[in-house]
Amino acid sequence: MLRLYNTLTRKKEVFHPLKEEEVSIYACGPTVYNIPHIGNYRTFLMTDNLVRILEYLGYTVNLVMNITDIDDKTIRDSKKAGMSLKEFTEKYTEEFFCGLDMLNIQRASSYPRATENVDGMIELAQTLMEKGLAYEKDGSVYYRIAAFPEYGKLSKLDFNSIKVGASVDVDEYDKDNPRDFVLLKASTQEEIERGIYYESPWGKIRPGWHTECSVMSMNHFGPSLDIHTGGVDLIFPHHENEIAQSEGATGKPFVRYWIHGEHLIVDGEKMSKSKGNVFTLPELVEKYGGEVVRFMFMSVHYRKKLDFSDSFAQNAQNSYFKLRETLENLQFAIKGADDNEYPSDKEMIDLSGNLEDDFRNALEDDMNIPKAIAVYHELSRISNQYLESGRNKDVLEKLLSLYRKFADTLGIFAQEGEEVPEEIMELVKIREQARKDRDWDTADALREKIAQEGFVVQDTCEGPNVKRQKR
Repeated sequence: MLRLYNTLTRKKEVFHPLKEEEVSIYACGPTVYNIPHIGNYRTFLMTDNLVRILEYLGYTVNLVMNITDIDDKTIRDSKKAGMSLKEFTEKYTEEFFCGLDMLNIQRASSYPRATENVDGMIELAQTLMEKGLAYEKDGSVYYRIAAFPEYGKLSKLDFNSIKVGASVDVDEYDKDNPRDFVLLKASTQEEIERGIYYESPWGKIRPGWHTECSVMSMNHFGPSLDIHTGGVDLIFPHHENEIAQSEGATGKPFVRYWIHGEHLIVDGEKMSKSKGNVFTLPELVEKYGGEVVRFMFMSVHYRKKLDFSDSFAQNAQNSYFKLRETLENLQFAIKGADDNEYPSDKEMIDLSGNLEDDFRNALEDDMNIPKAIAVYHELSRISNQYLESGRNKDVLEKLLSLYRKFADTLGIFAQEGEEVPEEIMELVKIREQARKDRDWDTADALREKIAQEGFVVQDTCEGPNVKRQKR
């Protein structure tokens, strides 16, 4: 029975989805203004692990992850780069997907963009104004947090310092001084000249950061969903604001289980450019390999801080290589296996069954992947032990099958997929040419068409990669 730690209640709870055997998950995705740092990817990996575990347990999962392609940072840095907002954010969206591929992170069911959902954000603001939960000021629309009595139930912060009527129109603000936050921002003259604006009942606006997730989540799942994931740094104000917006508009519970991943630090210190301890994912992957980086991220429980260091990385790498060596040993041994019975055959089959129970129990205990990895090492140990005394083909195949099941659930030792139909590859070629021509509308339309056929295009550093969608 799966139990997850719910940030909303601050305790582990038995997981019960809204729909039997179907799970809805919304994950906060990247703000595409730069290459995400390794701490961001640890959070994205946490969500991928959650999806894999749910699928291992027999659930069908629908994962939606947003891409923030309009906010203070993307507008600011696209100007510095001398690029249009669309061209700039598309560049870093590709970098984001490239990083997912490096870590063998499965694609979400959908990646909606903020710029594609502004109409819904305007409608949400109108609904909140009609309910007295929002107000207009100088062409911007703000959420009136004093009118939502449950504000603060996720973060559990003391809001006695709230100054009623004080408003803030920046996307990120002082986390110990909550104020009315912006839903829609009046576009500046400079933004209007750059074409970064949308028409609304209050004039030319562009969305605030907090608004997009409420709208995109409700567009896909309705007023309520099962799980929302993100990093602990998003609990306040971002996720607190999502609750206020969504529940204020619908009057229904927004999210049943809030799952948050802890920070990644380096040698005991927070990552910062001034300390010179900021690493990009490509740097780590070049040094250790993508699967090793994935494995080292998984070796610490998602609710504990991961203290990255060279010695930590080396230990994780050695652990990974030991598991991979056993996989290779089993694959090699099967080629020369026989049908003879060996004294340890029955014991080995019984042990493997017990280990699968242990593996499942670890994952069901709030995604305790480090404990599941320990079980995997025990499977590795008894497999190598059997190889010294027995070579029964049936036993080896059972061991290898279980070894692969563990690997697939953890997302390591990836196997090659199926062949992609020629007609899909032709669409991919046309889309790739549209991307080279910077015809983003055509490229996006072709991406959707390919998705409708059951395939997903991954824009990797080496070029487009196509896989059949699992969900």
